[in-house]
Amino acid sequence: MANLIDTFLNQLTAEEKRDKTREQYGGNLRRFERWLLETHSLSLDEERVGGVTGLMLTEFYQHLHARGLKVSTRNAYVIALMEFFRFLQNAQVIADNPARVLHTVKEKKKVCGDDHKQYTQTEIEALLSSMEKGDLSRNALRDTAMVALALGSGLRAFELCSLDVSHLSGIQNGMVAVERKGGGWSEVSVADFVYPHVARYLLTRRVAQPNEPLFLSQKGNRMTPNALWKTLAYKEKQLGLKTGVHIFRHTFLSDIEHDSKGGAAMARDLAGHKSIQITNTYLHTTPQERKEAVNHMDYAHLLRP
Repeated sequence: MANLIDTFLNQLTAEEKRDKTREQYGGNLRRFERWLLETHSLSLDEERVGGVTGLMLTEFYQHLHARGLKVSTRNAYVIALMEFFRFLQNAQVIADNPARVLHTVKEKKKVCGDDHKQYTQTEIEALLSSMEKGDLSRNALRDTAMVALALGSGLRAFELCSLDVSHLSGIQNGMVAVERKGGGWSEVSVADFVYPHVARYLLTRRVAQPNEPLFLSQKGNRMTPNALWKTLAYKEKQLGLKTGVHIFRHTFLSDIEHDSKGGAAMARDLAGHKSIQITNTYLHTTPQERKEAVNHMDYAHLLRP
C-alpha cells in the first residue's frame, strides 16, 4: 500500500525543494497521521485518506493550540497540511480538499524598541574585541570570520553555513552565489573587509579542499545554524548583548538603508527580498539616531534661537 507522505516528499525532492523544508513537512505530516490514527482510526494511505474531513483538520489545529504551541509552529503544520492535500487533489487521489478550512494566523509582534533589534557600533566593537583577546585559536579566528561575513553580507545563518571553501574566491571578489530562502539561487554582495578575516581563518586549515565546508564545528563537521547560534550566543551573553544570529542581518540591512544612496531599495536588493515591505521589518533606528534626525533637518537652523 502506497505511503502517501513518502510519495509527497519524493515529489518535493523532484522539485528540488530544500532538505530542511522536506524534513519539516515530513515530521509534521507524520505527527498528524499519528494523531489521526489515535483519535479517528484513520491513516494517510491511499485507501483511507479520503475519509479525512475538514472538521478533523480543525480538531487537529485546536489540539495544537491546546498544547500551547506557538503561532509560528502551528502555521508550519497548516502549511504542510495544505500543501499535502493540494498535492493529493491534483494527483486525483482525493476529489475534495479538506485542508481548505485551514489558514495561517498572523503572529502578534512583540512590543520591542527598535534599538534592541540591531547592534550599535559600540556593541559590534565590543564583540569583536572580545573575540580577538588572548590566544587566537582556530575557533577564535573562525568566530571572527563568521561575524565579519554576517555583518558584511547579511547572509542568513543557513546560508552562511552552506558555504564551502570554494566560495573563498567569490568572497575575495565581493560576490558569492548562495541558495536563498525558498530554494532560489542568487548572487550576494560581500563587503571587502570580509575576505581578510576568512582567509586568516583558512590559513589554520592549510590542507582544506575546495569542496569542504567553509566553517567547521568544534568536532570538525560542517557548522550548522544551531551550532552557529550557540557559538555566538555564548560570547554575546558574556557581554550582555542580545543573542542570536539574525540580529547581524538586521544590523547589516539597517546600516545599508541609513548610509547608502539607494536607501530601502538597496537594502531590499541586498537582502534578496521580493517586496520592500518585507525589508521594512529589518530596518530600525536607535533613540540617538531619532534624536539626531529631528535636530538636523534642513530648516532646523531657521528656528534655533
